[in-house]
Amino acid sequence: MTSFHGRVLPGALSGLLAAVLVLAPFAATVPAQARPRPGHTVPAAPAPGTAPPASAATTAQHPPVPADRHRAGPGEPAGGGTDRVVVKFRAGATPAPRARERVYRAAAERAERDGATGVQRPDPAPELEEIAETVGAAKVVAADEFLDAEEAEALAGALEQDPAVEYAEPDHLVGVASVPDDPYYAPSQWNLHPTRAGLGLPRAWDRATGAGQTIAIVDTGITAHPDLDAQVLPGYDFVTHFEPGVQRGSARDGDGWDPDPRDEGDHAGADECRPGAAAVPSSWHGTHTAGTAAARGGNATGVAGVAYDARILPVRALGACGEGYVSDIAVAVAWAAGHDVGSGVPVNPHRATVVNLSLSFLSGSCPAVLQEAVDRALSAGTSVVVAAGNHDRDARTESPANCRGVISVAASTAYGTRAPYSNWGAVTLTAPGGDVSRPVWSTTNSGATRPGAGSYAGKYGTSMASPTVAGVVALLRQAAPGLTPAQVKSHLVATARPLPGQCPGGCGAGLVDPAAAVSRAAVQQGHATRGAIGRLHERIRSATGEPRAPELCGLPQGGCSQEFARGAIYWTAATGAHWVHGAVRGAWNRSGGVGGHLGYPRSGERGDGAGGVHQSFQRGRVVWSPGTGAAVLRGAIGARHAATGGEQGVLGRPLGDERGGPAGGAHQAFERGRILWSPATGAHAVRGAIGRAHADLGGEAGRLGYPVGQARSSGGSTVQRFQGGTVAYRQGRTTISTR
Repeated sequence: MTSFHGRVLPGALSGLLAAVLVLAPFAATVPAQARPRPGHTVPAAPAPGTAPPASAATTAQHPPVPADRHRAGPGEPAGGGTDRVVVKFRAGATPAPRARERVYRAAAERAERDGATGVQRPDPAPELEEIAETVGAAKVVAADEFLDAEEAEALAGALEQDPAVEYAEPDHLVGVASVPDDPYYAPSQWNLHPTRAGLGLPRAWDRATGAGQTIAIVDTGITAHPDLDAQVLPGYDFVTHFEPGVQRGSARDGDGWDPDPRDEGDHAGADECRPGAAAVPSSWHGTHTAGTAAARGGNATGVAGVAYDARILPVRALGACGEGYVSDIAVAVAWAAGHDVGSGVPVNPHRATVVNLSLSFLSGSCPAVLQEAVDRALSAGTSVVVAAGNHDRDARTESPANCRGVISVAASTAYGTRAPYSNWGAVTLTAPGGDVSRPVWSTTNSGATRPGAGSYAGKYGTSMASPTVAGVVALLRQAAPGLTPAQVKSHLVATARPLPGQCPGGCGAGLVDPAAAVSRAAVQQGHATRGAIGRLHERIRSATGEPRAPELCGLPQGGCSQEFARGAIYWTAATGAHWVHGAVRGAWNRSGGVGGHLGYPRSGERGDGAGGVHQSFQRGRVVWSPGTGAAVLRGAIGARHAATGGEQGVLGRPLGDERGGPAGGAHQAFERGRILWSPATGAHAVRGAIGRAHADLGGEAGRLGYPVGQARSSGGSTVQRFQGGTVAYRQGRTTISTR
């Protein structure tokens, strides 16, 4: 393959041809014994299915590594924005509809004029419309724009100044949170949890998961990994340096630019990276940042990325020692954004929504060639997210954090403070980057030098904070595809919340708030409806509310969906268009949504005549009632429940989803019994006195095992056979016969 040594973008300054991306050691101002440098790695995690470590503080290695080759291994989010308020008028004092409109209009104008601080604001007051009634005849009043927490509280306060109003309060957005089943998510991924220092991603995942978006990872390349492979698009290798015997920044693949972005390892022997430097193993840095942004979620494997339905575009620009040339990085950014970089390189057919640069180098200003690449990406509609750097100093002294138009990200810890290594000051905002005691867990590789098997490990640094925000950008762009990079940045800044802990030097706008950013973006961008989804929306508009995102197609089975204020409509040619919302949608999401156990909806919600509802899907149903909540019924257990009379039958409604059991079996609890299934016995109901006796003996894990048939009644006796014996019930007495 032809080598393109030091190639720069057409028209860029060639004087930067040999500029070296120096990932310097951690700043000397931070004593190593007091502040362990970013770059420590907690040992790789075992295969999914084994218990992940509860803490990442054990047995960390401490090699002297470059600053952003981060090797390391859970408060309550603020948010609070909404586009509604609830207004309760005093008993006997409720004005007529036209008079209520005047009350709403006057309050909106008063709130906009005075604000929360008494300072007059220049913007027009939001238009308010009474759209529904809730408990106690209180009125639900919707604004024509999304209000942040301060604005919503100001409006509620202005409404309460009217003597006819008993109370007014923001109608906060809440709901069933979509939580992935990846085994490391609950115990290890503190950074994504709804805690004081975490990001509350489940609230954002209810609206967007990154579907249809592409995140370019300009880094060391990528390695094969079961949690990434299905997400990875064809990328490119832009490392030019490959001469034998040269170590720093070397490609190690024997050629220059080529369409193979595999990480060849950035390991180095003693003295190879710089005189006196110790030997270091490969970091697999690009694999870790890719997983942080977009590791597959809800696949019962490993970890979940921030935008777990987004695609990953690996673009290799760093080689041995974790180093690369500014010119290579610049052309990688431009190519990822869809620009023609010439010299026989095909144009990238998968233009990135966002480019992540988890790298930094000391520079008082942004190099011209890199700034040109950033400008080209922004002009193409691609956001550029960069690490602020790890030297505990003003981010203006490092690039690309000081490049114009980028989203620069500082790092916070699991305690909600600025990480002691993180740069500060001139940054856009902050995201979890972790520290040696609580790092950010993601995908990695088990190889010490050359690639081995896919594994998991914790790392910490601004390298972890940056792809976190890149993932949030993908969520915003799914919710509001028409956003420009400047608008994306504006939404992130406007919705960031204060850090729970201290941030000496300043952390930009604060801690990124994915749910608030997604909500604000979706509400402020109007969206059209069309086709079958549009026709259904017109019929049930009062239930759905207004569209919050454009129609999204390309889903499994050729399906399409569109998000609305109170749920979503899903369509395929085989199933038609159907509305899914509330707790039913939450249970469906837990089962994997359109790509999960149930598939697409085949009907809307239907009442059961007893205060509950059910909804049919391609491969099962979701059943809900106020007393039992929502649960999924599917497969052999669902068929057996239907055979017993369904919710109106002897078992009643499900009390939860199906759960696994011994011998590869499963069970599901109902109001008046259980259904047990195994491959050897099929599905059978167990209830009443026989069910209690079976449970007393250890259930399916006990000596009776699974039932091998239904209970049979004859001559005043009821008998049921199990793998390990028989249980009989007659006139208040239970007899157990075991083999």
